[in-house]
Amino acid sequence: MKNYFYSFAFLFLTIGALAQTENNKLGITTGFGFQQYNGDLGNGFYSFETSTYGVTSLNLSYYVSKSFDLGIMGTLGDFGYCQTKEEAKKYVSMEDRCSGCVARTGKGNLNSRMVSGGIFIKYKLANGDFFREEVKLKPYLYIGSTINHITDNMKMNCINAGNYVALNAGIGFRYDINERFNLGYNIGFGSFTSDKVDFMEHGRKDQYLQNSLFLGVNLF
Repeated sequence: MKNYFYSFAFLFLTIGALAQTENNKLGITTGFGFQQYNGDLGNGFYSFETSTYGVTSLNLSYYVSKSFDLGIMGTLGDFGYCQTKEEAKKYVSMEDRCSGCVARTGKGNLNSRMVSGGIFIKYKLANGDFFREEVKLKPYLYIGSTINHITDNMKMNCINAGNYVALNAGIGFRYDINERFNLGYNIGFGSFTSDKVDFMEHGRKDQYLQNSLFLGVNLF
């Protein structure tokens, strides 16, 4: 319940930036939101009761053209999964359990700290082809890649601490308050290129989902 409260507090206190214009090409971002896990333990996407953790972000991006921005992105937050009551009661074999949770039923829980940094390219739909450049509400898509440093918060060997590469994609929109300031909403998805992040090395690759509101500032 504590993580649930903090996540929504972060979400509504968010500040950030992800936008530039032809006259103000460089933008810096900072923001807050929530982050969720999907992997061998289970799917926590939009499962706010058990698997929601706060995340903060810092991004720097540069206006290339009316259609594209390039940038670097970074996030810091907890990453993990808590079993539902039904999952915790389900018997699984010892080799499918987290080694720190062998005295329990179910696969176990996971809690870690993840620091991510990487690059992205953003495609802006308000480019004159899909929507007019002058519209206030501007949707966008982006793709990128990050290196993610993960540490084991629980110290129960339920995650393999280390550095992992992830492929990222997302969608969002921004509302231009004026040429300098904007606000909006972003959904980002990350998929690790390795299946060794959690303790199980089989099944689907581990993934994460990030939702955040943002307030943006264009520098110059």
